[in-house]
Amino acid sequence: MFAIKIIPNKRKMSEWYLLRDMEDYIVYIWTRKTEAEKALAKLQEGLSKFVILEITEDINVSALKRATDKKQKTHGQQTALERSE
Repeated sequence: MFAIKIIPNKRKMSEWYLLRDMEDYIVYIWTRKTEAEKALAKLQEGLSKFVILEITEDINVSALKRATDKKQKTHGQQTALERSE
């Protein structure tokens, strides 16, 4: 699993956080590195040169569990919608 690590100040590399959903604060995760790289490229457009974004596999276990639970739940809803059409 991959996530996007945000370092808001390049002079303080130890202060970072993972990209989260603003509604439920669950970390965005990707199973494919190429998909994470696409999202990273979109996010980097127009950012300050002092903000650093990078792809990481360093995801807390509890954050990873919440993210995978959300993915499974939303994927299940999408599958149900596809069947009803």
